[in-house]
Amino acid sequence: MRFTREKIDLAYRKFKSYVYYDNFSLLLRQELAAFESADNFDKRLDDLVIFLNSPVDNNDYFENLLKSINYDIAPKKFGRPKRNEDLIISNNFTDKNYELEKVNYFFKGDIEIYLISIVWILEEGYTLHKDYSKDNFAYFLELNSENGKVEEGLRLFKPYFEQYQKWRDTGIDIAKNILEKDIDVVIISVDIKEYYYNINFDIDLINKLERTIRERLNSDRILLTPYLFRIHDKFSSIFPEKEKRNFILPIGLLSSGILANWYLKDFDTLIKTELSPAYYGRYVDDIQIVLSNTKISKEISNKKFKSSLEQFMDKFFVQRKIFNSNIIERNDKKEENIDLIYSFSKNEKIRIQKDKIAVYSFESKESKSVLDMFKKKIEQNSSAFWFLPNEDDISNDFDESVYELTYSDTINKLRSVVDIKQSKYGASIFLAKKIKVSLLSDSSKDEKTTEQILTFFKGIVNLEFSSMWEKVLTYFVITNDKEAFWSFLKETLSSIDKIKNSSETKLNGDTIKKVKKYLGEYLINCCSLSLALNPNFINANTWENRCSNYNFSWFYKDFTLIDKSVKDYIFSNLLRNSLVVVPLLNYLEIVSSNKVNLVNYNFLRTLDNLSLESLKFNEHKLKYAPRFIYYYEFNINKFLFHLLENNAPNDSYLLEVNGFQDNFKQTIYDEVFDDFYNVNYQLRNNHINNSTSNKETLKQNYFELIDGYRSCNEKKLGYNKLLIPNSGQLDPEFKVAVANIKVNSDNIYKSLFSTSNTDKKRRKELIDVLNDAEKVKADVLLLPEVSVPARWLPVIVDESRRKQRMIIIGLEHIRINNICYNLLATCLPFEHNGIKDVIVNLRLKNHYSPGETKLILSKGKVIPTPKISLYNLFVWKGIYFSNYNCYELANIEHRALFKSKVDLLFASEYNNDVNYFSNIVETVSRDVHCYFVQANSSDFGDSRITAPKKTEEKDILRLKGGENNVVLLGKIDVKKLREFQKTRVFGQDTNSFKNTPPDFNHDDIHLT
Repeated sequence: MRFTREKIDLAYRKFKSYVYYDNFSLLLRQELAAFESADNFDKRLDDLVIFLNSPVDNNDYFENLLKSINYDIAPKKFGRPKRNEDLIISNNFTDKNYELEKVNYFFKGDIEIYLISIVWILEEGYTLHKDYSKDNFAYFLELNSENGKVEEGLRLFKPYFEQYQKWRDTGIDIAKNILEKDIDVVIISVDIKEYYYNINFDIDLINKLERTIRERLNSDRILLTPYLFRIHDKFSSIFPEKEKRNFILPIGLLSSGILANWYLKDFDTLIKTELSPAYYGRYVDDIQIVLSNTKISKEISNKKFKSSLEQFMDKFFVQRKIFNSNIIERNDKKEENIDLIYSFSKNEKIRIQKDKIAVYSFESKESKSVLDMFKKKIEQNSSAFWFLPNEDDISNDFDESVYELTYSDTINKLRSVVDIKQSKYGASIFLAKKIKVSLLSDSSKDEKTTEQILTFFKGIVNLEFSSMWEKVLTYFVITNDKEAFWSFLKETLSSIDKIKNSSETKLNGDTIKKVKKYLGEYLINCCSLSLALNPNFINANTWENRCSNYNFSWFYKDFTLIDKSVKDYIFSNLLRNSLVVVPLLNYLEIVSSNKVNLVNYNFLRTLDNLSLESLKFNEHKLKYAPRFIYYYEFNINKFLFHLLENNAPNDSYLLEVNGFQDNFKQTIYDEVFDDFYNVNYQLRNNHINNSTSNKETLKQNYFELIDGYRSCNEKKLGYNKLLIPNSGQLDPEFKVAVANIKVNSDNIYKSLFSTSNTDKKRRKELIDVLNDAEKVKADVLLLPEVSVPARWLPVIVDESRRKQRMIIIGLEHIRINNICYNLLATCLPFEHNGIKDVIVNLRLKNHYSPGETKLILSKGKVIPTPKISLYNLFVWKGIYFSNYNCYELANIEHRALFKSKVDLLFASEYNNDVNYFSNIVETVSRDVHCYFVQANSSDFGDSRITAPKKTEEKDILRLKGGENNVVLLGKIDVKKLREFQKTRVFGQDTNSFKNTPPDFNHDDIHLT
């Protein structure tokens, strides 16, 4: 086996991608960012290659790595005050101290050790996958179906959220199906106690493991497995709980997930053999079993059982020799301090506590509503982000989302409330939604939200929800709320300092100190990760002045640590990419040399003496990007920075705009694909065949750009054809949604001469429109001209990608220096190899209206005039269509361009000359002979869907006015229109459509 730098780069990228998506390893994330940002990054990877190729000769290297092994102690469970007979319910969760009951020990070491564990998975560990993969859902490797090895891409494992959902939902679905057949069903849920601390890889098991790997690799010798267990031995030797040193897998090494799954394969097999369950699934240490034609007896037949549960477990698990049952006494002999433990019959260290067992019995003759309700609740949670968040609903639903009340009786009585619990899921969803909507505008403080957050994250709740500290701090950075940021930091530090040992545990004082130190470092890291989005949010003086009063031994308050971590996150791009408002801005050279606010769109207007070099991509960042970068991100980025490149600060007139005029073929699509392919394939897989033919084959699955028509008159008018091959099939009922919204003239003025209006009211209106289009399941959504701020384009494009809905919008003017661009955006979604993406067409308006021209020129601004009036003939989902931007329709030659070429024309308008354009719509629909869809400002009206039919039937949809925005849906039958057009005039049935016009090319019609 020969190791190359390319192999180590692959392992590094997989590890980095895993850490990037893992929200529970922030300290490791920071260490990885520091590793990559260091000057010796390349040397350290090269040294690892040298060691792997000559491990015996470089044993000192490995010994030095072993010396770096340590552990972090993180809190696992805090004790809540025990309730006595008096029922006192309080909403105050602060106290003078917070008792720590349980901790977790996380592996810590040089990054090279983590990489060795990844290389082990790629070269040797993957061979174990088939022993447990059928019933296990965690740490499920992404394997190539042909060679059985791990796939080349960024993924090491299948995504957590997909696998967890599959594990949970499969069992529920099977149980529901059984019940619907009038068969009784039982669902059993069990949890293995302290799983990673009770796994013993003794010498015999290690030998068996190595033998299995050698056989499957068909090799007499394996290199990495012995070194992996030397890492385990070192970690075990320093583990603080001596009685567990021989029974532990390092939590944090990804190889441990593979080994832990393989360790339980006999456990999985025995349960399936003895129980023959309808479903058996395991996710790490969580097990779900579905038994068909089974019920729980309510009558206890033997006095030795204290409950129906004990009787059930004995019958199905103990008597069948799956588990042994053991009674363990705690501190005293009192009955309430006796635990019933079930241990695996073949390994007593694999234990399940009785209080971690849940059995759900559903009898076929009884109501099935409980299971239905549970399934419905799961579906609601799974779709929490499917619709874009409504701002009013988020704030109003806060209390309902984060607090869960437990009732003993009717909910109409206050005394029925017996407990108040906090929902981590609800709080997380709330914060994520608030962050998402806040990114749509700059510095949008919300006092109500701030109060809700600061009131909720207090005391023991704050400690228990530490995984959300970063989200809280990020929200305050995005909204530029410095006082709230400091208030939260102060409260959190105070809560950490109040942690003490629980009277019921064996944790010592040193452990408590280490937990505080861990949480202090974790909090600092949360600050750094949030500040990486805006390094200007806090400076050194402010930090040190504010922190001067925090004299905790476990808290490192020097700003240099924060500053370095922020720079490391920016350089390594391990910051939250999804929160960057300008796509791929964080991958440009400008971010490497400047403190750029990545969550503020308007910083682009403040750039002075912009260097073209600074707008180039940083090659290192692209090569080691932690995620797949979509085509549409390059698409938007390339377009925006073409605009920046083509502007000079003192332009008083414009001679040409390269992105629009000189390039009839619109090669921007090819330029974008070059970048897309380079990052996602060439840079990441430079050791495999990246031939031109492979690249062209992939491109053909994304788009095909074909030269179209050019007018003979000096070639100043034309179109090209843009085909999206993987966009889907033609639907007989193509559903078109028209947004009836009012375009405010004040907003147009602001976009031209000030800053676009992105206030809360306008955000809500846009989100409502996008959500309404999803509710009616539209294939396409059309909005009026200049109706959407340009900074919202990435959000709209991502919505198009996720929902696979075409969206056509008129963007508000983009003014860069003196030049005012009026652009029509067409978002064309598609899916290839399971990846959803979007081709974004941004077309400059060919004819600015007289009123628009007067407004712009009167302020000394410039209208970009294209040398060629270029349009597009799109083919998406089998439908041929084009679009116009309002006043373009006034040109008779332009509006006749697509005669017998299209099924459908769209027009995005802001136009008060309704009568004139109404006549144009009806004329074009007849002359071009196609469906015509128009969206105008609601106060002007005449938004419509028109067919080439007789007057009383032509309008499928037509509307005007209304105070509230609304989305209306119309259906068009393209196949029926094509069949009609294929017939010559004398054979056409005018009860369906009006006759085709003279010189209509019937042979051009597509019947597919």
